[in-house]
Amino acid sequence: MPFKPSSTKPRLGFFGGSFDPIHDGHLSVALSAVKKFELQQVLLCPAYFAPLRQEKPFFSSNHRLAMVEAASQKHSHLEVFDDEILSGKTCYTYNTLLEVNIKFPEHEIFLMIGDDQYDKFEKWKFHQNILNEFQIIVFNRNNIANGKDFSKKFPSARIHRLENPLFPHSSTEIRKRIETGKDISHLIPSPVYSHMKESNLLDSHSL
Repeated sequence: MPFKPSSTKPRLGFFGGSFDPIHDGHLSVALSAVKKFELQQVLLCPAYFAPLRQEKPFFSSNHRLAMVEAASQKHSHLEVFDDEILSGKTCYTYNTLLEVNIKFPEHEIFLMIGDDQYDKFEKWKFHQNILNEFQIIVFNRNNIANGKDFSKKFPSARIHRLENPLFPHSSTEIRKRIETGKDISHLIPSPVYSHMKESNLLDSHSL
């Protein structure tokens, strides 16, 4: 179904996550959202430590930020939003979105989340505030969303389906491949792979 804008404001996507590491699937989702929803830009925001995540990130916050910056270099529609990394603490998405609002007051902001996160969205802190104040783009990650009627789950929210093709690999799989010495160059953007090689991240398990 074609997207029908609710306002004439320029649209801005917000895509947060651990990006541990960022991979081709992340970029595909971001660029697909730019095209379908006519987003001026997508802000890629690596989390210092995601609130619902239990295990410590595989890569340090500085390296994850550097990899997101590297992945964004060749795409004019992608911009890095480093507030959460620079804060050095766990941040809640709603609070970060308020900061985005302050920095981009003329824009309509779309929060981008995977279907796995959408399925447990009620567990997010301030999730009702997000629903009341921001639009949401749900992208396919684990195929949970297929066939689901979003309007019935959150009838007051402005929720949109990206309907993107599934990327068959995950950050978890990529980390496991690194730990076992397998090639990952075909799964991540080439500038990210270059950063990993230059920083010896493919040779160390204590990152």
